[in-house]
Amino acid sequence: MNVAVVGAGSIGSRHQRILKQLGHKVSVVSANSPDADFRSMSDALERESFDYVVIASQTSQHVIDLSALINNRFNGRVLIEKPLFEKLHTLEENSFSFAAVGYNLRFHPAIVWLKDTLPKLGKLTSANFYVGQFLPTWRPDSDYRKSSSARDISGGGVLRDLSHELDLVQYLLGDWQQLTAVGGKFSDLEIATDDTFSILMTSTKCNAISVQLNYVDRIKQRYITINGNNGTVSIDLISNTAKFSDLDVKFSVNADDTYVAQHLAVISNDSQNTCSLSEALKVVETIQAIEKSAEKLKWISQ
Repeated sequence: MNVAVVGAGSIGSRHQRILKQLGHKVSVVSANSPDADFRSMSDALERESFDYVVIASQTSQHVIDLSALINNRFNGRVLIEKPLFEKLHTLEENSFSFAAVGYNLRFHPAIVWLKDTLPKLGKLTSANFYVGQFLPTWRPDSDYRKSSSARDISGGGVLRDLSHELDLVQYLLGDWQQLTAVGGKFSDLEIATDDTFSILMTSTKCNAISVQLNYVDRIKQRYITINGNNGTVSIDLISNTAKFSDLDVKFSVNADDTYVAQHLAVISNDSQNTCSLSEALKVVETIQAIEKSAEKLKWISQ
């Protein structure tokens, strides 16, 4: 396939490398990289025909790059990095043959296993989602203070950077019904964005869900625990392990596997496992509801 990757940052570079390894021709679209093949998406579409476009620009740029594809009547496949937008925007009508948003954790073997195992728990009683990692260690070769995570204008902040957990809540437990939250910049990190959020919510499948996202955990942790009438299931996405009552499971997975699986799913039009544009827009709505709750110190209902 002929693929265009929009964005030459760390995630854009990862997509470029993986797609080349999968045997595709890859062109880079970036206004900032001297090595880019095209300076803008409109320019790229005028000069070449693409089968697949990956939007991996800064979050605040997604709506512009997506509009460029729509206005140029692009009719191939599209993958947009998460989150879909930095704030709510109306989804325009498009001619894409397939479109998805990059919540690649859905393809982690532990998440696949968890989704298959959940029915065995019976009625769900509670769930806990936790992710924390010290922001300066995310990209050791660059200054965290200059990263998109540190800047509001780029669509950064812990709610957007770590929105995988918000996607997984709705993917595994259904749409939220009520939520409340506390969050903000609580650490001495030199950033202009929020570094911590704690959220309580109810969903269509679970009445007590807690979600914590932060940039400050020096241990690096990411896990999910779900309780049901028939038992407890827990997965650890750092050690790649799981427990279901007395059962212990170990998964073999490397850093690229979920991205590879996601690209293969988009290329094969797999709508069952990929995150759709409408599902990703619900995550953006959830983020804004969380921010409103934290600001107003109140419960928010759908």
